[in-house]
Amino acid sequence: MRLYILFLLLATVITVAAVLLRRLSRGGPPVKVPAARPPAGRPVPYQPRLVEPGYETIVPPPVRGRQHLCIEAGTEDTVCTLSSYGDRMALGRADPYLVVRIPASARADLYDLRAGTYDILIETGYDWDREARAFRVPRTRRRSMQPLRLFGPHTLVITAYPVANGDFQLTDL
Repeated sequence: MRLYILFLLLATVITVAAVLLRRLSRGGPPVKVPAARPPAGRPVPYQPRLVEPGYETIVPPPVRGRQHLCIEAGTEDTVCTLSSYGDRMALGRADPYLVVRIPASARADLYDLRAGTYDILIETGYDWDREARAFRVPRTRRRSMQPLRLFGPHTLVITAYPVANGDFQLTDL
């Protein structure tokens, strides 16, 4: 009986090791364990993280989810606005889902976003004015011509600068 228990324990350890090695061999980003979810029935107000290295959340998402999005800024400061795709005609005037400011040459890793279809507005410039929430020296203003679909267990990477042969094109406004 002891031999049978030892055999099951050894088989479990080998299986777990094989799964971990398979995940590590893919070369992807490390797995992020989602935060503990509050008990159902009691809404919890959004609490911004105290330290967000590399970017600033201007408008936090009102509803959380389990999606992951990375936004890379180019050589200029960038403000990225995500709005519901249903509000496409009112982009810039409607209540956005999320607005982040990313300094030049930085990257924003956004976790726990709600699954959905979004429209993106990317603005670049210099000398960010926090009170006016605008650039004092604006440079470009581009928006997506196709919806951004945040579904599934993968990570999407959006660049605020043009990429040759990129599969998500932005159009100047």
